[in-house]
Amino acid sequence: MKRSIRPFENVFSVVSLILFSQGFYTVILGGAMGGDEGDVDSALLRFSFIFIYLITSVLLVFRLPRTLAFLKTNLWLLFLIGLAVASIFWSALPSLAFRKVISLVGASLFALYLGSRYSFEEQLKIYSWTFGIGIFASLLFVFGLPSLGIMSSGAWRGIYPHKNGLGESMTIGFLTFYFLSFSSKQYRLFFKICCLLSIFLILFGKSATSLISVIFIFTTARVLENISLKSRKSVLGLLLCLIACSVLLFLLTINISTFLSIYDRDITLTGRTPLWATLWEFITEKPWLGHGYGMFFSGSHRETIMVWRIHDWIPPHAHNGFIHIWLDVGIVGLVVFCIGYLKSTFDSLFKYLIFKDTKTLWIFLLLLYTIFFNLTEVSFLSQGLLWILSIAAIYSMQIDSKKIESSH
Repeated sequence: MKRSIRPFENVFSVVSLILFSQGFYTVILGGAMGGDEGDVDSALLRFSFIFIYLITSVLLVFRLPRTLAFLKTNLWLLFLIGLAVASIFWSALPSLAFRKVISLVGASLFALYLGSRYSFEEQLKIYSWTFGIGIFASLLFVFGLPSLGIMSSGAWRGIYPHKNGLGESMTIGFLTFYFLSFSSKQYRLFFKICCLLSIFLILFGKSATSLISVIFIFTTARVLENISLKSRKSVLGLLLCLIACSVLLFLLTINISTFLSIYDRDITLTGRTPLWATLWEFITEKPWLGHGYGMFFSGSHRETIMVWRIHDWIPPHAHNGFIHIWLDVGIVGLVVFCIGYLKSTFDSLFKYLIFKDTKTLWIFLLLLYTIFFNLTEVSFLSQGLLWILSIAAIYSMQIDSKKIESSH
């Protein structure tokens, strides 16, 4: 029975991941969208995601014990989602918060499904199909359907609503194909070509964050391959050093005007820094528990309309994952998230440096990239692709680490 539904599950997983990455949104919602519209609404998308959530829930029932065991050892995740659900009661728009919470819970359940259904190696294969389709479909859109594949600014966006969506998917795709190129004996040349095509799309997508991320990921991977540490303090020091490097790269991205001019950006990184100053005022109004999950940048929220009047480029989110969490669920949620997420990042680095297992290196690089990504974008505690892959990776690390430790 299980074997008979395996092809269905594989197709279901790939199609779902493409939708979570906002692939083909320009076709579903219209080619004129540019990714800065705030909330997007489509009856077809609503139906599609409800279908994904229902199928995911059914499939998870068969793996309920493993899922519950994972949640028991990751109470920070359970607490965060519970806090988001509870925030409906103090939200200014409870009905909207309820819909956003459903999306968060559904995406998180899908992440748990990925982690429980597929081994790490199988996950990489699923991701290779997802981003492989993203690469070749994006090239098709750019050269065959330029009205859909290229933004009005001239930057490539491929099958995604915005160039940043293309950059995010191609960065994760590069990380996936890079590891497959030396861990898989079959199709090694194909995976190397996909790595180059990922970089090619990032360059013409003119996403500075994604380009720096790929360079940082590749450099960090090469450096860590030659490092072995046994002390937790030493690993913690190395992790803090890498995070500091991420912040330094972030500051360089903002402040070096000669670099930014290549991407037609201003010194404030397309208005992000003034936006953060404005959002801080709203954070101080409700610092402890926030304004309610998913309230800001909804288009119906009074404070959001005020922000959009100040910043006429209509930011679709806080452009910083940490600030966004603080707005949604307050300092309580932010502290719990930071403790849980950074602990998982530390564990993945520590286990790699001890056991030198490439699985945990991939997981660490993904989690580190997610931290860097959220300095200027938002994926934490969301329906987005990076949140799903991060939770699935943390699940896989904990399952696979038990096998690794038992063999040593």
